[in-house]
Amino acid sequence: MPAVDVQVRTSATEAANGWVRAPTMDIADPDMTREARQARAAWRRKHLDEWHRDLKALYHFDPGFIYDPAHEYDQESTTDPDYGADGVHFLEFDADGVVSPLEKRARKVQEHSAGTAADTLAHTDLEADYEVEVRFRPDTIARVNQATNESHPVRKGVRPDMLVRAAMSVLERERWMPNGILRLDLDAPVPPLVLEVVSEGSANRDLHYKKLLYAAAGVSEYLVYDLGGKRGSDSPRELLMYRLEGGSYRQEPAADEYWSNVFGTHVRFQPDARERDEEFRGVTEEERSPPRFQWWDPDTERWRDRETNREHERIVEAVEAMRLFLEDVLSTAVLDRIESVWRCNGPPEGYLQAIHAVLQTPAAWRMLLPDNPEGDSDPDQPTATRKPGPTLGTR
Repeated sequence: MPAVDVQVRTSATEAANGWVRAPTMDIADPDMTREARQARAAWRRKHLDEWHRDLKALYHFDPGFIYDPAHEYDQESTTDPDYGADGVHFLEFDADGVVSPLEKRARKVQEHSAGTAADTLAHTDLEADYEVEVRFRPDTIARVNQATNESHPVRKGVRPDMLVRAAMSVLERERWMPNGILRLDLDAPVPPLVLEVVSEGSANRDLHYKKLLYAAAGVSEYLVYDLGGKRGSDSPRELLMYRLEGGSYRQEPAADEYWSNVFGTHVRFQPDARERDEEFRGVTEEERSPPRFQWWDPDTERWRDRETNREHERIVEAVEAMRLFLEDVLSTAVLDRIESVWRCNGPPEGYLQAIHAVLQTPAAWRMLLPDNPEGDSDPDQPTATRKPGPTLGTR
């Protein structure tokens, strides 16, 4: 991976060109510890002219962006979360100060949240966007930078993990979202909601600087989600909700779910139910399924997101098949029991094959309840002899 060369002055070469290049270090090098990074940052602060010369050699150099000496920038990557150049990947610092790609689970949460938001807003005049850059009005940025004394202030904009914005016509997109950038500085409508997924490297910025920035811009609802251990070593997995009141945010009392005026319903993050299983605890944190961002659908009286919708459709199909093929084979009490378990835990894998087996041997109906403990009493005995019924076909 290309890297920005750090340059140092030496007495031997100063007369010739005033500077030489120090050894190049890949910004994702595992040897890039916190100490090494701090040393490089200290050099950059002392040799700003040489550092800026290197920055100008980058194909994505932006003369209007305030580059932060505390961060690394190269042709492909950066550790600056607010640097939004196309094709430049964000790398964050882990607990040891080593840079690494954005956590897989955090990335999945961002993607899934955008999908859930899009579905929730399907019949409204709002839309959801994922990691779109937002440019702010200069007076908004100046006010926040002055209030915070931030060491790395925003000059133009940031990239929220997910936001809700006004739906736009083609002409409105050309005016307010040129090049896919939401231009509040060109009077684009302010997003009513922003979601940030906290990582170890972004917690302080998400909960302080960005919170003030979004409030100053007029974002009415700000959601912050901690996957657990991101705000601190023992911070709980938690969704935080902030509402704009009088120009500043008021934090809602901690809860499992919150009413959102923007979505017009309750929203929550729901962890994967398998995390309670013993065998699931052996799966590394990064490989586990991410918590799901869900909305409450009062029409169906259930929590919804795209994965949950697919699971629900599978349950409905399985229950219909079970009822169709086994209604003349098993008693109503047994059928009701199977349906209750399936609606709660989902049907077993290969449920069609299991239904076929029960058609042949009704007494084996417990195979449709794989988690049924041995010796569990039946609500009613199934019919001992198979009655004529439909033929099980391929679905």
